[in-house]
Amino acid sequence: MKERELNGFLDKGTFFKGEVTFKNLLRVDGKLNGVIRSNETLIIGEDADVEGEVFVGTCIINGRFKGKIEAKNKIEIHSKAIVEGEIKTPVLEVKEGGIFNGNCIMTKSTKEEKIKK
Repeated sequence: MKERELNGFLDKGTFFKGEVTFKNLLRVDGKLNGVIRSNETLIIGEDADVEGEVFVGTCIINGRFKGKIEAKNKIEIHSKAIVEGEIKTPVLEVKEGGIFNGNCIMTKSTKEEKIKK
């Protein structure tokens, strides 16, 4: 299996406001306020503070997120993460210590839908 390339990186101490689209993999360690769209993986680092709407394939959260996340494959909330808002995904994993306050809607996985068709 080919490893995913890091396509974008928003480092600690950086602030971005607006709409972001990306291919492969995006890691955010700074502040981001807006909309993020991709069919790939978003990593929200430990120092990150993200607010807005996220529509991705997979979302891995280690920092702070507030808003709405829709993931086609999976959402992972790691031990130092704080998530507030609404999430929609077929797979949700919350590690011990991770905080999630909000609403969750579980959907069918993309793989299941393809098999049934």
